[in-house]
Amino acid sequence: MAEEQYYALCVEEDDGSTEIAFFELVREALPGALGISLYTSLDGRLQRRHLQESDDEVVIVAKSPRDLLEAMSTGVPSSVYIDGKRMAGSMFKAMLKESLGIKLRQPRIVRLDEPDES
Repeated sequence: MAEEQYYALCVEEDDGSTEIAFFELVREALPGALGISLYTSLDGRLQRRHLQESDDEVVIVAKSPRDLLEAMSTGVPSSVYIDGKRMAGSMFKAMLKESLGIKLRQPRIVRLDEPDES
């Protein structure tokens, strides 16, 4: 993942800066669940379709792993679509952290005591 360049569907601000576009996942069981669209190339059929279906303020731009991690921490998308393929947001965030050399917290196993039958 460290060598992979990602391009994100972004909203272009008035000053020319861009922010990763979040969209509501309307088919999700949880109302308000968010997703983002990423691509492994700047141009392609899927990218052109997404741009045509969106408003004029939407662009596709290269984003660094650090930019993506920041967006993942801010908007907390439940799903990330990479070239149209769905991945859990938490999984993608873990991949980003690993590629940036950020140590992942390991889960701690907790054993529950058996309930007393007295």
